[in-house]
Amino acid sequence: MMGEKGDRFRIIIVGGSVAGLTLAHCLWRNKIDFIILEANGEIAPQAGASIGILPNGARILDQLGLFDDVLDAVEPLRHSSFWAGSGSHIMSSDAPKIMAERHGYPINFLDRQTLLEILSSNMNGCHEKLFLKKRVTQVEHFTTHIVAHCQDGSDYQGDLIVGADGIRSIVRQQMWNYMLSQGLSREVETERTAMTSEYDCVFGISPETTGLTPGHTHRTFGKGYSFLTISSKNGRVYWFFFTKLDRRYGSHEIPRFNKQEIDRHVAPFLHKPLSGTVSFKKVYEKALVKTHLALEEASYEHWLNGRFVCIGDSIHKMTPNAGQGGNSAIESAATLSNHLSNLLQRKYYPEAEDINNCLQSWQKARRPRATKISNSANDLTRLEAGASFRDRILGLYLLPYLQSFLIDKLSAQIVGAARLDCVGLPERSLHATMPYKDKTKAIHQSDLSKRNLLCIPLLGCFGAAHAIMTPLIGKVRPFMVPFFVRGSWASGTGETVDLRGPIYHIPFMDKLFKPLIFCFLPSITETDPVSCIQMRSFITDLGPVFGIWMLESYRNCHSPAVSLLPLLAGISFQLKGIGIWAPIYYTLEYLHAPLGSLLSGGHEIAAQPTISLLLALLGGLYLPTYLNFTSATVESRRFWNAVWQPFPVIVPAIAGVIRLLSNPGSKENPADLAQPTTKANKRNMFWIRAAYIGFAAISGFIWIHSICSAPADSSVLSIFWPGLDGHLRPVDSFMDGIARFLQYDQIFAMGSGFVWLGLRLHELKHSGARFSWLKVAGSSIGAAVALGPGGAFALGWGWKEELIHEIASL
Repeated sequence: MMGEKGDRFRIIIVGGSVAGLTLAHCLWRNKIDFIILEANGEIAPQAGASIGILPNGARILDQLGLFDDVLDAVEPLRHSSFWAGSGSHIMSSDAPKIMAERHGYPINFLDRQTLLEILSSNMNGCHEKLFLKKRVTQVEHFTTHIVAHCQDGSDYQGDLIVGADGIRSIVRQQMWNYMLSQGLSREVETERTAMTSEYDCVFGISPETTGLTPGHTHRTFGKGYSFLTISSKNGRVYWFFFTKLDRRYGSHEIPRFNKQEIDRHVAPFLHKPLSGTVSFKKVYEKALVKTHLALEEASYEHWLNGRFVCIGDSIHKMTPNAGQGGNSAIESAATLSNHLSNLLQRKYYPEAEDINNCLQSWQKARRPRATKISNSANDLTRLEAGASFRDRILGLYLLPYLQSFLIDKLSAQIVGAARLDCVGLPERSLHATMPYKDKTKAIHQSDLSKRNLLCIPLLGCFGAAHAIMTPLIGKVRPFMVPFFVRGSWASGTGETVDLRGPIYHIPFMDKLFKPLIFCFLPSITETDPVSCIQMRSFITDLGPVFGIWMLESYRNCHSPAVSLLPLLAGISFQLKGIGIWAPIYYTLEYLHAPLGSLLSGGHEIAAQPTISLLLALLGGLYLPTYLNFTSATVESRRFWNAVWQPFPVIVPAIAGVIRLLSNPGSKENPADLAQPTTKANKRNMFWIRAAYIGFAAISGFIWIHSICSAPADSSVLSIFWPGLDGHLRPVDSFMDGIARFLQYDQIFAMGSGFVWLGLRLHELKHSGARFSWLKVAGSSIGAAVALGPGGAFALGWGWKEELIHEIASL
């Protein structure tokens, strides 16, 4: 037997395709023996085909040390334009540039021949493992090994055979025959009819064409047809002309097209636009090569059986509009090698059952992602060709409004990409603004330094708050002493409050909080009507502020220790002023949780803690806040203020109890939290929306009520703004000083919150979120005027969450 194998576990790869050669590289990196059997006499024939390398495939090629060769052969894409079949311009987009910034790799198009040459010429001394003119015709499956028989009479023996031989895979056919011998006739019949074709494609390569700029891509949306045109290095043009077939064809009737009939097929469309100035005729007549094929679509249920396994187009075939076919093949090759490496590390020479278990595990992990990407690619083909009324409306009229969504959808696919486990992550991938969702994370010093610089406005808020508020409260203290010496305080209604008696009947609590509670008496008793209006709105706004702090700590990517940050910040601001401590909290939160770590580690906030928090806020914060101002007597208002004071501890405690009682004896699975289901995602977002809309509604209602109840001789500015010299003017009374302190407290607390939101939105915009800063500023001001700072802050945070959700959703 020519291919007699030695003692090492050997894999026979059938097909020198992108999938087959990538698998060979991955196996070599994992020190797994292999041979490649290629039917043709050369590994990289020029068939007129091109291939797109997206970031999910690029990262694996970079791990294999091949991506620099790819870059040398291409002009990375930077810009996209979209056109209607009439020639009208639909929109332009910098999506390719955004994708490169988000994921560390540009989108590239090159000859498929060139990529095959790169893969084959860099086989690191393994060229003797590549056999040309070896067309496999039959595969014999034995209990202990497998034998591939070739057309030239040669045989090759191995432990596993991998079909990387395309849509008409002989390995897949032989696997089906083996399944029939196992009595799986129904499964085989289903598989044999799974492939369909509804579209065809004439694709080709043309030389440099005037009007097409290297690095630019164009898509034309027609009815029943579409064009995709890419201009790459030296102006080389890759083009695709898609048309809808007269009907949907099944596996055994998919048409084959005669090369001599291509001209007749394209003739009615030669005048159609590829761009605003270039018609299809202009590139078609200069074509160096062109091919006409039916586009098969198939996502098979059975990728393996026994010692057979298939990868790439042989098992998940998609239309080429999205450019993900080759990248999915690269991912399948890498993940298969990962699973085989894990198997061989456990068992040097595995039994048939071990191999089957390994392959089943691989398919279970890999198939959902491959199927989702395949379905998205097939849907894009129909969208561009206006397959339905809905597709035509979306493509021709709504596309400009959906581009952010589509970019986010593609990013969501890419961040879930596979990697080769035996090789470290390339440096390029670590500088992405939207890291991949694998376990490895890296925060570079340069990134940390940049984030530190961006925190300067927050630290400026802290410095200003400390410089203004600390001396101001120092000026107020002398005016407080006489009241405590006298032991009483008289409200504007004439009621007297005893300052000597206990409130909590806990010495520590009384000593800590009695002075603080006293500071609130002029406001909550309406002794100072203007301060009462300011205070009512201010402490209501603490609901969205503290609620959002708690929700941020609940993200799945955070450890339980992170929940201490809002707790400690809350205790600190109750004692010293939130205007001083809010900037510190926002700085720590921003530095601790970059957007990339949220997306790669689990940005989701589960529904259960959100619900528990909302109930806790109602009982532990909002209810005492309401009773602060509405109780019948001054003494009862002081009582409810005492209940309100420790809310930064009370609210998390109540939320924890509710959460515990709602799930007695149960624990959440960290894996489930890290990768929630679509249903769970929707439920999570429902409650997040309920939270920020509820926060905005409550704060907005109190704001409107406060403004409407303001004294006739006061203005909004005088109620909430102490003036530029407010901290310099002498303090002439207790009520005057404490009112000014509380105004500054609100200004710095809410101001630093909006700075933090701005930093978070800056991250999102840098990652490709599409919005205008002018519109953000205008909307924020409008919301603040209509709903107050708390309502505007809640809505701003909610919008940020919606953007993160869109980017991260798969």
